[in-house]
Amino acid sequence: MRVRLSAVLFAVCFWAAADNGASVNSVVAAVRTSISRKRKDAELAASLDKMKLAQHLEDRVIEILESEGAGAQTLGALQRMRDASRLFPVPPDTPPGMTPPPPPSSTEEQQVWQATGSRALDYTRSLPDFICSETIHRWTDPDGKEEWQPTPTVVADLTFFDGNEHYKLLTIDGKPSRQSLLEVGGAMSQGEFGSMLATIFNPSSDTDYRWDHWTTLRKRPTYVYFFRITAAHRPQRLQFVITGGESVTAAVGQHGYVYIDRETNWVTRISAEAEEIPTGFPIQKSSAVLDYDYADVGGRRFLLPLRAEVRIDAGKRQSLNTVEFQKYRKFAAAATVSFEAGKK
Repeated sequence: MRVRLSAVLFAVCFWAAADNGASVNSVVAAVRTSISRKRKDAELAASLDKMKLAQHLEDRVIEILESEGAGAQTLGALQRMRDASRLFPVPPDTPPGMTPPPPPSSTEEQQVWQATGSRALDYTRSLPDFICSETIHRWTDPDGKEEWQPTPTVVADLTFFDGNEHYKLLTIDGKPSRQSLLEVGGAMSQGEFGSMLATIFNPSSDTDYRWDHWTTLRKRPTYVYFFRITAAHRPQRLQFVITGGESVTAAVGQHGYVYIDRETNWVTRISAEAEEIPTGFPIQKSSAVLDYDYADVGGRRFLLPLRAEVRIDAGKRQSLNTVEFQKYRKFAAAATVSFEAGKK
């Protein structure tokens, strides 16, 4: 009975903050309390969606709450709060336990970027040949009203062999399929194993970069750098399949954030958004978040993609994919694998 009363009192405090215009500190306290009490992710997200902030919620605060255990739906609600509060004043006080260290010196800023770039450019050459399972959960919003409808979940084998990615579709909603990923239709992404890293750190990309802020990612201190690459350097190619199987493509620019582990100088997250999309192109917006973590392959640990989230807006119709990379295992040279036509 005491537990129930405590939950009721917590809810009353929560809603009182919402009525007056909640502070960032009150939102952080509410999320932390919910995590400690193991409140359901969906319930907390629904509560957050009904709150209105009076202050600007920064990405860094959301990232730290993610590191502390905030679930996927809670993070989505926090991101919506962030977007709605962009023009609000910055809180005068930093939430408890979130005071960042001093910014790096200009020398350290350059050294970290260059050290990370050297590792990134050698990344694909350092990887073994392997196979992993790629599960793509997909949703569409036909009218652009944030009313997401699930579409068939796709599972494929992704083989990394000779420095290239190859895809073989296995199932659609649990049923075996002989189709290719292109034939399935809907929003798809490829190139997670090194392509994004190589593009950002390749000298030919002439990437503009600067240190942006400190954060904590998976409980580790992390540098966050802003980056931008213009369309003239062709960092990203968008492809839109038209009814009938034909497709149109566009070379676009790209900007976003690179997350670099402070201790290892390895990239642990990339958040990127397309820019300079040609007027009249069917896709008006494209963004992706790619997370890396360590996985075992043949008895050795490698930094490999963990999950990705890809969002594409084509007019009112929006697509959202969450991709999970699992079951990494070594690819035997003697194995016989039938690959789909296009490789990345």
